[in-house]
Amino acid sequence: MLLLVFFRAADNWKRFGPADESLRLGMEEALYLSSELGVLQIFSSDGHQKFDPNTVWKKFYHRYGSQFMRRYVVYRFFRQQGWVVRSGLQYGADFILYCDGPEYHHSSAAVRVVPSSDVLGFAALNRELNNMKKTLIEVSVNVPQDCDIRCLDCVRWITVSLASSFLWKTSANR
Repeated sequence: MLLLVFFRAADNWKRFGPADESLRLGMEEALYLSSELGVLQIFSSDGHQKFDPNTVWKKFYHRYGSQFMRRYVVYRFFRQQGWVVRSGLQYGADFILYCDGPEYHHSSAAVRVVPSSDVLGFAALNRELNNMKKTLIEVSVNVPQDCDIRCLDCVRWITVSLASSFLWKTSANR
């Protein structure tokens, strides 16, 4: 039954996407637009309660834990460097970086958020991405011991470390 779906006309795929014309954002992008740029307001699903960025952080952190914190810090880092950051799911990575956006250029690099060194995973993914002319950047997140990661303000004190098989300068390669 599932195989028949792949042979149907493209118009039938619409039923698998959003039924309305609403915008769908990832957690990191929604929080960034709300807390850093102040251009997005986030409401409860019934639309009656407006959430401030700290509440949104707590909800995401409560549900996804430190993995959300790491991903948000990395997303925020690359956005502040001027990159357009999108999901890297199609490449087996956490994020994909674009110079000006997917409408204008192919992605420049794939980003993987790593808790510690994973040499085998790095080698396999790096080889695949090199075939697609993309650089793999592994990012580890360094959280100070006295930092309360349950609070959005902690992101100011968290740093990231970049590792790549090529020389990679976030500002020069932009």
